[in-house]
Amino acid sequence: MRHRLRTLLLGLLVAGSLAPVASMTGCKNGPTIPGTEIPDTEENRDILRVLERYRTSFVRRDAAGVLATAHPSYYDPAGTDDPTDDIEYSELGPILRERLAQLEAIRFTIDYLEINVVQDRASVKVWIDASFQLRDIVDPDSGSLRVEGRHTRKQDHAMFELVRDQGAWRITKGL
Repeated sequence: MRHRLRTLLLGLLVAGSLAPVASMTGCKNGPTIPGTEIPDTEENRDILRVLERYRTSFVRRDAAGVLATAHPSYYDPAGTDDPTDDIEYSELGPILRERLAQLEAIRFTIDYLEINVVQDRASVKVWIDASFQLRDIVDPDSGSLRVEGRHTRKQDHAMFELVRDQGAWRITKGL
């Protein structure tokens, strides 16, 4: 269900401290973005800036900031065939507010593995290493426990998808 917004609780390294990665967008012999093997192009830097805004907003628990990186066409099937756990842009704000309010502590990094751009669409394959301390969520009306707090660690590959709309990149899948 909505708790399947697993990749939302994931993020990106600070731009200057990205771990080495492989890239699929351009010649490996040319200049690369510092700390990466991703070709140093304005387009790649723009994409990474959007993902960094997402990450820093997430760390600050700023739901509006995270939502600002998403495109209105955002849609994520949550990795299942079950349509009841799919997330659309209209649901993203409330989900973000609830999940970010549940965060007690957060640490997460991302290594960029590939950036592929085709016209106004981009995909960014990443490796995520994340750790979160979540607090309980209690229903304000009944006082009953809605979501149990816990410590969660995730290490996995993930994919962000972005679209360039009116000259700006925004995330369409993967939060």
